[in-house]
Amino acid sequence: MSSAANRTLRVGLVGVDRYERGFGARAHVPGILAAPNVELSAVCTTREETARLAAKKYGVQRYYASIDELVADPDIDLVSIAVRVRSHYPLAWIALTAHKMVYCEWPLGLNAAEARTLAQQADRVGVITGVGTQGRHAPRILYLRQLVDEGFIGRPLFFHMTHMLPRFEVSSDHWWSSKEEEHSGALGVATAHATDTLQSVMGPIRSISGYAETLRPHDVYSDTKEPFEWTAMDTVSYQAHLESGVTGTAHVSNAATQQMGFRLDIFGDAGQLSATAPYYVSYSPIRLRGMRSGEPEPRDLPIPSEFYRAGALSEESAGYNIGQAMVALRQAWLTGTVFRPNFSDGYRLHCLVEAIKRSWAERRWVDLSPN
Repeated sequence: MSSAANRTLRVGLVGVDRYERGFGARAHVPGILAAPNVELSAVCTTREETARLAAKKYGVQRYYASIDELVADPDIDLVSIAVRVRSHYPLAWIALTAHKMVYCEWPLGLNAAEARTLAQQADRVGVITGVGTQGRHAPRILYLRQLVDEGFIGRPLFFHMTHMLPRFEVSSDHWWSSKEEEHSGALGVATAHATDTLQSVMGPIRSISGYAETLRPHDVYSDTKEPFEWTAMDTVSYQAHLESGVTGTAHVSNAATQQMGFRLDIFGDAGQLSATAPYYVSYSPIRLRGMRSGEPEPRDLPIPSEFYRAGALSEESAGYNIGQAMVALRQAWLTGTVFRPNFSDGYRLHCLVEAIKRSWAERRWVDLSPN
């Protein structure tokens, strides 16, 4: 095996705390540490003291108190961003301008315009980018795509997808502005994550007719019990036409009383496949079942070992699919191939979210440009 094949991908993580409260600590750290030939080489926060303590907590040698210091480190190959959404754009821009590869949590920006600018900058500097809709890297989703491509269900006819989650608690010191809060709801987050997983299996959506509203606006803060009003949309549904000609429906909600999780059913002229997860699609273990015409009932499908790439980390970990994504990103880096989803995919996903809003506001189908 060549030395290039053994080359370590060295990651600098922006957004990590020693208390394991944020998604960077809970998911990015274990995912990066578990991925073979991937190294957590540095951490970065906004203050030197918190960066130093986080580095000590996770056994990292280098720490930085600003993104400028991090990207100036010649030993950092990839900048991983796991901070508040409003900081994604400026941090990613600085990293791209320094010609660093970037993996940024979803949403890529506050809107499609920010995402487009980042995608264009990534194209100009010619670096690999990734967006943190990592559900598509789950072993069973990877295998689901292969089964569809290989004709397990014959010719795909239609799909049905649901993502049913309860409303999460919010404390009085929440940091969202009303604009950013849109990215905490069923449209900006849960629908986008589920739809990226869907498109990774079935291909791009060509046109969409959508609905998005806030059905449960009244809530109370978990700590003070004071009332407040949600502006984030909590329930979304859409009908979609894919570029392949397949059609289907989706229903996503953060207003469910009981957590039912994620389900994707794909029906073909020779069988059907179902992928289910107990909670969030991007970081919960998935069950894959299928049946062909003539079989009495669906059966669990064994997953080939080559789809498990995140080392010994448990699939129950929030970081498992990030570890899977890091392995795929490293492979793209070594081979010069394209990593998906990249910033261009992220921009298109932002456009899809905005198309759902526009479709509901104008009560019409909206076409999505392939570009």
